[in-house]
Amino acid sequence: MSVNQKEYTWPKIVLFGDSITQYSFKPQGGCWGALLADHLQRKCDVLNRGFSGFNSRWCKFMLPKIVTADITKDLAGVTLFLGANDSNNDDNIRQHVPLNEFTTNMTEMIEYLQSIGIEREKIILITCPAYDNDAWVSVCLRLACYKVKYSETTRKYASSCNKIAKETGVSLVDLYNDMLKHENWKEMLGDGLHLSAAGGQLLFESLKPIIDKLTSNIETKFPAWDEVDIQNPQLSL
Repeated sequence: MSVNQKEYTWPKIVLFGDSITQYSFKPQGGCWGALLADHLQRKCDVLNRGFSGFNSRWCKFMLPKIVTADITKDLAGVTLFLGANDSNNDDNIRQHVPLNEFTTNMTEMIEYLQSIGIEREKIILITCPAYDNDAWVSVCLRLACYKVKYSETTRKYASSCNKIAKETGVSLVDLYNDMLKHENWKEMLGDGLHLSAAGGQLLFESLKPIIDKLTSNIETKFPAWDEVDIQNPQLSL
C-alpha cells in the first residue's frame, strides 16, 4: 500500500487588538474576522486574540506572551488594531492613553515583532475606525456607563497609525479614512464605536489584498473532493 508522506501545516494569521477584534467573529461585531477565516479556509488558521476594553499600554505587555518566537515560522501575518480605547477622553483614567504614549506603545510592539523575526510586511497596522459621537453617547447613557470621547481625538490616533506605518514600513489598513470615503459611514458602526456588518465588510475588503499577497504562496490543504483517487484514496490524502 502506497502512502502519501506529505505533511500539512496550517500557517497562522493572528488578530491582536481590543473589542473590535474580540467581537470580529460575532454578527454584532461586524464578522470581519469570520470573513477572513472563511476566505482562508484550508490555507490558514485565523486566531482571534482580541481583548475588550484594553488599550496599548496593557497590550504591549501581552503581545510577547501571545506572539512568541516559536510560532514565527508558521506565522503568515499579524494585525495590530488598537486606539479605540486609548482615544477616550483623559477623565477615563482606566482606558485613556495619551497620544504620544500610544505612538510609542504601537512602535514598540512593531519593534518586538520584528525582533523575533517577523517581516515588516507581515505586520498589519489597522487604524481605529471613525467615531459617531451621537450614537455612542446614546448607548452609554442607556447603559449608565457614559464615556466621553471626541471625533477629533479619534482622528489624531488614526493619523498616528498612518505615521507609524510610514516610519516602520509595516502594512497599513487606514480604516478611519476608508470609512469616511462613504456618505453612509455611520451605518458602518453598530453603536457608534464598534463595527456593524457593513463596517466589518469594509474592513475585510481592505484587508483582503494585503492578506492575499501574504498567502499567495500557501497551498490549499488536501485535494478537492473530485480530485481524490477513488481507487487509492490514501495516495491522494
